Amino acid sequence: MFSNALWYSLGLGAVLFLSSCTHVEHYHLATMVEPRVETPPVPSRDDAADDPAIWVAPNVADSLVIGTDKGSGLLVYSLTGEQLQYLPVGELNNVDIRQKPWDDDRLSLLVATQRNPSKLVLFSLDHETRMVELQRVLDTELETPYGVCMYQHNDQPYLIANDKNGQFVQYVIGQDFELEPVRRWQVASQPEGCVADDRRHQLYVGEEAVGVWRLDARPDVAAELTSVARVGDGVLVADVEGMALFLGDETTYLVVSSQGDNSFAVYDVATDEHVFSFHVADSDVIDGASETDGLDVTSVELPGFPGGLLVVQDGYNLNPAEKQNFKMVAWKDVLDAIARD
Repeated sequence: MFSNALWYSLGLGAVLFLSSCTHVEHYHLATMVEPRVETPPVPSRDDAADDPAIWVAPNVADSLVIGTDKGSGLLVYSLTGEQLQYLPVGELNNVDIRQKPWDDDRLSLLVATQRNPSKLVLFSLDHETRMVELQRVLDTELETPYGVCMYQHNDQPYLIANDKNGQFVQYVIGQDFELEPVRRWQVASQPEGCVADDRRHQLYVGEEAVGVWRLDARPDVAAELTSVARVGDGVLVADVEGMALFLGDETTYLVVSSQGDNSFAVYDVATDEHVFSFHVADSDVIDGASETDGLDVTSVELPGFPGGLLVVQDGYNLNPAEKQNFKMVAWKDVLDAIARD
């Protein structure tokens, strides 16, 4: 472990070199926020935990966190971090969720990418039982399905998946859990994270070594990409990984995992301006998060998480050293830490 004093004396280049080679407790000067809860380790070893999704229940105390294990399947957790369900359905990479698709208030719809073999996987979440059930495993034209997110317009859900080669395909999801491609586009290099703002019909996609792009989420609109943030701009350090939207009453924030410096960058979507960045640091009982892949956030205040909930994947689960897991952070703690600094 390195001390804060040592980080003060290191140049930025040395900091980035060290953080790419080993897990360290402190990174560079930035706001530190402690997690309140962590999940148990995922079943698979090595680089396995990847992407979380938050399901906000009608009774918020029943809300769930769903996470992928790239070696084996899908896991479901309570707000206290207890593992409630394990679906060993395959090597799932990313996951996203929408409530009440097709105006069906009985269920929520989850989608995931499976890299080996190349598939798109659909699940339902029953609102009464809080149980996740596998619905369909579908072929895809993507050679290596990687990132995935959902967009929902007038109760019609869409799935947006990407490939390591930079290809994106948007699918409309039928009530029979079938998929039909409706739009395609391409970026120049490897993407992964993406997130849709259903209210504003905006889609944000990450190109890992380049930055964040925005385009219209509606499938009948041309896929014209606008740059929101770029790697090397003083905020983002490659890779650009997970992305999620904090949908506030007055302000919507885009939260991005800047994996290269173990930080999380927050942008105001109305202006594309960078508002602040922070790290998830060690508490007395829970280690922080580093080399984060996926994340999710909600502005809904949940039990134990005033101001909303942020869930992030942790690439190094220490204290004690274990297989990877997910950390849960109260959004109020983020804002309080920023205010103190």
